[in-house]
Amino acid sequence: MGFALFVFIIGGILFSTVGGVLPYIMGWGPAGLILLIHFSPHIQYKNAVSAAKQKREELRAAHEAAFERWKRDVLAHDAAERRRVGEALRWFPVHLASRPGRVDVYGGTAEGWAALLVTWGGSLLANGKGLWLLDLSHQTVGRELSALADARRVPVVRVELPSASAPPDLSWGLSADELAEVLAEALSTLRPEGTDVDLRATDASILHSVLERLDGPVTFGRIASGLEVLLRVHEPDRAPEPLAASELDRLTAAIDVVGQSERIQNELRFVYDVTRLLARAEPSPVTLPDPDQWLLPGQLTVLSTHDVTERRKDVIDRVVFFLVLHQLRRGRIPANAGTLVIAGAEHLGRSALESMARQARVAGVRLMLLMTHVREDIRSLLGGQDSATVLMRLGNAEEAKAAAEFVGQGHKFVMNQLTRQVGESHSKGRSHSYGGGDSEMGGWSTSWQNSMDSSTTDSVTRGETVSRVYEFTVEPTQIQSLPPTGLILIETSPQSRRVMFGDCNPAITLLPHVADAPRLPEQG
Repeated sequence: MGFALFVFIIGGILFSTVGGVLPYIMGWGPAGLILLIHFSPHIQYKNAVSAAKQKREELRAAHEAAFERWKRDVLAHDAAERRRVGEALRWFPVHLASRPGRVDVYGGTAEGWAALLVTWGGSLLANGKGLWLLDLSHQTVGRELSALADARRVPVVRVELPSASAPPDLSWGLSADELAEVLAEALSTLRPEGTDVDLRATDASILHSVLERLDGPVTFGRIASGLEVLLRVHEPDRAPEPLAASELDRLTAAIDVVGQSERIQNELRFVYDVTRLLARAEPSPVTLPDPDQWLLPGQLTVLSTHDVTERRKDVIDRVVFFLVLHQLRRGRIPANAGTLVIAGAEHLGRSALESMARQARVAGVRLMLLMTHVREDIRSLLGGQDSATVLMRLGNAEEAKAAAEFVGQGHKFVMNQLTRQVGESHSKGRSHSYGGGDSEMGGWSTSWQNSMDSSTTDSVTRGETVSRVYEFTVEPTQIQSLPPTGLILIETSPQSRRVMFGDCNPAITLLPHVADAPRLPEQG
């Protein structure tokens, strides 16, 4: 209606302004009006389509512009991420957050131990700390560390044993009583755990009887010669080392003092066999430094034992170990002076290692024990008081399993059962009724009804069962397949227990993107 009114208005204006052509207009005017009215929706539709197309083109252009901006942003983000990842630090030093007084290393190879000592010991020496390596491994694991110290102009003291003149080199001024106790303690570890403890006291008494009657330098050969006198088998021409006449007289007078019982004679033979074995070691001119010089700030001391006879080396290891332990008891090593590292210590036994750990803690000296195996007798040392544990490659399956059990287990929820039950039930019924009646008015009626019903029910039930499963945090096969320099650090602090994988390859420090500070703990 609005559009038709508009057309009539326009027609009136044309009629009033173009009067001269009125007859002509009167011929086609009504038809023109009808055509305008007829085509006006089409014109409106075309205008709407044109506007829609224009709007669509505008939206397409805006979309394409936005898409191009998004592609540029994605490319810029990817490039920034590549730069971030390429420049990110990939290696971080591992620090002992709990500051333990003892570090126990289980497993590993000679190459792995050497790498660990270079990486860890090099940082200690660089910080001005003292390091004393007692190498009982027979693998010279401190050679690379010594070379690094020489290159960095760090003072290095190297001592190689055995030495036939070990005491007084090894006694360091000990009295006869002290040296007898140290040697008896070393000999006691040659016996199985649980052996009669009185034998140690008997050995100490026998050794003291010999040592207090010797005037000259105390050597294993002279001790063996004195024991020959007590056993009444001494031959001056064939003795391990000669004794003075006065010494022979005093030792001969002590035969009855020592005793002639079967128990005493058996122990005399045992002590004599061990000292005679040590007396056969090749002499060495090396003299050990005074215990006050073992752990000096910024100094590396390497004391290694070696021998072609495995039994003799084993005894020498024990003697040196307990001489060091006795010096700790005497307080000859300054507190907080540095770190004592004992490599290849597992054959000394649990009680000996526990004594060393306890005394090092009392003396204020950090102790590091390197042990090749996780043997049954030293397994109880895992996770000891004030200690951190480092696991390296363990080839034996049982030892790897024991190490994995120490690391611990974690739990997770695992779906272990799916159930699906399908049921179908049918029911069917039929009923029949009949009735009739009459009335007083003479009418009657009859009715009957038959009905039948049936039903079918289908049901489907689905269920899932989830259970809590405990698994090793580190699988035994992972410990068995560690690289030579790979390690697992287990540390317990007052806040939490930390299990961390690491690598002690010194070449890592030469790689790019190595941090010079430990990684900050992640915020939970």
